[in-house]
Amino acid sequence: QTKMKIQLLGFLCIIMLVSCNKNVETIDTKDMPPGNTYKAGNFHIGQHYGGGIIFYIDATGQHGFIAAKEDAEEPAFWAYKDSLLGVRSPRIGTGKRNTWKTYQILGDMGEGSDYAALRALENKFKGFHDWYLPSKDELNLLFQQKEIIGGFSAFAYWSSTEYNAGLAWFQNFANGEQIKSDKLNSYAVRPIRDF
Repeated sequence: QTKMKIQLLGFLCIIMLVSCNKNVETIDTKDMPPGNTYKAGNFHIGQHYGGGIIFYIDATGQHGFIAAKEDAEEPAFWAYKDSLLGVRSPRIGTGKRNTWKTYQILGDMGEGSDYAALRALENKFKGFHDWYLPSKDELNLLFQQKEIIGGFSAFAYWSSTEYNAGLAWFQNFANGEQIKSDKLNSYAVRPIRDF
């Protein structure tokens, strides 16, 4: 009888260990300082993670946006001509779709003529290949954390959100103002990715 109680107690301990381990999700530590371990839900603004720096975390605490640590190499125009692309969504979570739709319509125009969305898509910061141009609202979240992220120029950054055939939204990083501008103007690009 004592042997049976010990076996039952051992079995219960194993079940508890397995169920506890199910709740612990280890995060890929690819772009983290050595010696640190992170678990799901332990993200914070300003954390170096996933090829860049976290600047937004959603209500779950497990998903958000990462900014590249630097701008794309050179400023870029938004589009090479007046064209209504249907990427008008400013909302959080739509930057990736806006960027890919822009690329599907405009394509790759060859050396020296990269537009903002393509500049973001072509970045390979820290080996990650899924960078994109933030939507208007995502860009504003980035602006709100500009001191933590660092490396921004004092003026304009393109969003992936267009206004009409000739205009798209950019944000002034000196004062936070979001402005419609001619798509042929050349502004900085700071790629982001989600996690």
